[in-house]
Amino acid sequence: MTTASLDPGAVLDKTDPGADTQARFSYQHCFAALQCLRLLSGQLEAVYCENHEDILLRKPGGTYDALQVKTRRFDLEPFKATDDAVKNSIGRFAKLESAYPARFDNFHFITNHGFWGEKENGNNLAYIRAQICERGNLDGLTKAHLLKKFVSGLCGEHGCDEAHVVAAMLKLFLLGQQTDLERPYKDLRENVGDVRDYRRTQTFHTLTRVADNLIYLCQQASSCVLGGSVADLYSLVMDFDAQRDALLLAGKTITADRVEEVIRQSLVEGADNLLVSSGGVSADALPPGFDVMVEKLEHGGLQMARVDSLKDFKKSMETLYVKWVHRYGLDEANRRLQHLKTLVRDDCVEAQLSVEQPGQKYASAMYTALRQMLEDRLRTSTLPVFDCAREHLLGTAGILTEECTVWWSDRFDLKAVR
Repeated sequence: MTTASLDPGAVLDKTDPGADTQARFSYQHCFAALQCLRLLSGQLEAVYCENHEDILLRKPGGTYDALQVKTRRFDLEPFKATDDAVKNSIGRFAKLESAYPARFDNFHFITNHGFWGEKENGNNLAYIRAQICERGNLDGLTKAHLLKKFVSGLCGEHGCDEAHVVAAMLKLFLLGQQTDLERPYKDLRENVGDVRDYRRTQTFHTLTRVADNLIYLCQQASSCVLGGSVADLYSLVMDFDAQRDALLLAGKTITADRVEEVIRQSLVEGADNLLVSSGGVSADALPPGFDVMVEKLEHGGLQMARVDSLKDFKKSMETLYVKWVHRYGLDEANRRLQHLKTLVRDDCVEAQLSVEQPGQKYASAMYTALRQMLEDRLRTSTLPVFDCAREHLLGTAGILTEECTVWWSDRFDLKAVR
């Protein structure tokens, strides 16, 4: 016999770290967005997200800075030189120093927390760095010496040689912000206000919108999203893999032009819920294949133009959801999305029942019926839709289709989930 007290689906897990995990990713994306603002002044030529390092900065002249961004709860100790996160980061920096000689000016280890410094010993990363910088090398040190042991340990664990580890340490900068995970977001919004005197000419709400959209830009660049369309993969090139890699790199690269476009769109009146294109395609879906939504729509006979529109609407709704997460928190964003999914699912069911013909393709008629129902809902319903347009609600229908909650034809075995 099942009781509510024994049903995990009926009990809220208050220890679930989901919201905390989201905040930690947001910290890194906010930090990347702050670097993107430096593109506008010419301090940087490009910002790369999750390419070689968490953040890679290309400077005029073609040299780079590499940034590792780490978060840690304040009930834990500050970072020590012996922590795996620290050793792994320095090991990565040393490998970059080896692979790309003279191309890196600085390596940065950045954290919301701090660095242990109670004693001048092997746990004190700042002390070890300072000692290496003072000496310039490890010549003449015995194997038992603190610096020699630290560097030798890194060499053994990460397959680096001493010269490259020392070179990386000489270029290492430590930034312990000693602040909560929300600090970079607040700093980003403040810095957006300093761009072209926007603090004086734009509203607080608009500056928040610009910050949210810059964060989303960095989030997308951190994903395996192609910097182009699927069609670009099938241009007449000899090397498909090389073309795919080039598009992936383009997706990870943020330039001043991309930042300017984000700002331009964000400043438009009523831009809070701007619709976006689904042009960024997850690389995991390629080479070719159907995602669940597209496969179901095509099976139901929906015209390709409408399929493409629904993909864009779905992407717009997902973008709006990300903005809600950054602005209101994960719980409120989930509450809003679940509310809209409940409303739209009801309309999807009614639209399907009104047109379905077993054994026949009826997705086109269902799309027309659903669009009209959503228009009627926006015009007459008293239930909140959080300033969403009809297109956002259609995008919610797309999300429900992906989740296999909504069908546009008789049910069938999906290729996309095999």
